[in-house]
Amino acid sequence: MDKLQYRAATARGGVKTLLLSSIALLLWLLLLLLIPGVLHSTAWVLLLICCLLGLFAGYAKLTEPLYVIELDQQGFAYVHHKGRWFIPWQGFSFISIPEVAGEELAYIGVKLRDYDEFLLQLQPRLAVNLMVEQRHLLIAALGRNCPTGTCPSDLLIEVGEFSTATRSYKGAIAMFARRMQLLRQLTGFDLFIPISSIGTEPADFCRKVNQIRLQCLNNTVT
Repeated sequence: MDKLQYRAATARGGVKTLLLSSIALLLWLLLLLLIPGVLHSTAWVLLLICCLLGLFAGYAKLTEPLYVIELDQQGFAYVHHKGRWFIPWQGFSFISIPEVAGEELAYIGVKLRDYDEFLLQLQPRLAVNLMVEQRHLLIAALGRNCPTGTCPSDLLIEVGEFSTATRSYKGAIAMFARRMQLLRQLTGFDLFIPISSIGTEPADFCRKVNQIRLQCLNNTVT
């Protein structure tokens, strides 16, 4: 199959946001030169803050990867602005939208078959960023599984070492592996991709990826 790419929704509108914010800031500076007294107005200060926030948001969008998902004959890749991870088609069982206590999460979940195969190619920098970004996901999953608030607090403590049947991991990779293990207990999935980042209907996306996976595996077998 030819490479199939899904454009990142978070990267859209970066040029427009940056351009409009720059124009607004230039107008603000021009008015400040013409009417210096406006600097003492709260409204004008708030306008300046909005312009600066717009510039930051536009720049952040431009630094996002153009494509967030890449599919080819070999497997499935997720592209993050801090790195990427890749899973061969035989490396995971399926993807779907996780549910906890009957409520869908705002993520697409991936159920791995082999932790070692994934962890050996995971970059520590990406692992750290994903744990920080998805900490609220863990807290939400714990909260829905423990409505009375009786879950042990040590579930949120990241361990410094993690072992599989064949390997041991330390540092950020071990912490990420422990997080995957805990999220599997809570949601049934190991890896998570924000729905807001894929720019397409999540149920259709999951269905298509699962179909492509089966087709590629069948072609490999035959």
